[in-house]
Amino acid sequence: MQEWRRKKGLMRAPRYHTVLEPLEREILGNITAAVSEAIIARAQSAPRDELSELTGIPASHKKAPEDPALARLLPDFERAGDEEYAGDNSLLRSLHENDICRAKLSNLQIVAEKVGPDGGVEITLSEEEAHAFLAGLNDLRLYVSADGTGGEEARVERESLVDWLGYNQDSLLTALTRG
Repeated sequence: MQEWRRKKGLMRAPRYHTVLEPLEREILGNITAAVSEAIIARAQSAPRDELSELTGIPASHKKAPEDPALARLLPDFERAGDEEYAGDNSLLRSLHENDICRAKLSNLQIVAEKVGPDGGVEITLSEEEAHAFLAGLNDLRLYVSADGTGGEEARVERESLVDWLGYNQDSLLTALTRG
């Protein structure tokens, strides 16, 4: 992967550009699809709630995901024992998890569009897309880093992938912050 670069035009907003290796593009696309599917499955598995059906306010799960990888993406809002803990985590989760999932899926959609079947090894982003891409990379990194399955070889591969996602994220963030 080439480092992300900021391209500034005379008459247009800056764009952010990189070139991936074909294998990197494929891996990024596969991980994005897997994480998106996990988030969609979580949202679709929410129990039905009579009050939400009556009011039209969508409700979601009341408990954190059991899958450690998904739990890193959807942690509790507050922890028991926190100084300011005065609410009910299950209520907060039930009210906000759908919106959080929707935002994460929106960010991952930008990643998927840029690297998916119609995407290429050259990626160019607007500033708005770059922020969404950055958030999507962060979610991918969090999801992959929590996966504890497999043996030593799987752990080494996972760590390499997390490092590469972190490099990609750092490179894009550096390009975004250079004025």
